[in-house]
Amino acid sequence: SIVRRGGRVLLPVFALGRAQELLLILDEYWEAHPDLQKYPIYYASALAKRCMYVYKTYIYAMNDQIRKRFDIANPFAFKYVDNLKNIQSFDDRGPCVVMASPGMLQSGLSRELFERWCVDKRNGVILPGYTVDGTLGDKIK
Repeated sequence: SIVRRGGRVLLPVFALGRAQELLLILDEYWEAHPDLQKYPIYYASALAKRCMYVYKTYIYAMNDQIRKRFDIANPFAFKYVDNLKNIQSFDDRGPCVVMASPGMLQSGLSRELFERWCVDKRNGVILPGYTVDGTLGDKIK
């Protein structure tokens, strides 16, 4: 509903594990909902990008569901998700979904985007992981 109302979605995540699972879920959801396909999804983590190579290469070490999907196509070769190389190349106009680290919004790109976007009521933050007391992520949950 956030992108449909013209907002930007920030998903602050840790670089490994849950991030890749969320990318799979988002790509699959966008595939099933053509009205969302006009809204870009980005993941912005150099570490996550390097890890994607491992996920793509060692697909047979994944669970049964992922291996079955691989028979059709590599599920980590996303159709609707793009890597955001750096904030300077980010065309920050219009609705989108950005998955950025760190997950608790204490610093880095997730914090930078939060500060940039928090002034617009159309935008939203979804915290998919845990937060630690005293962090910004904990304060806004």
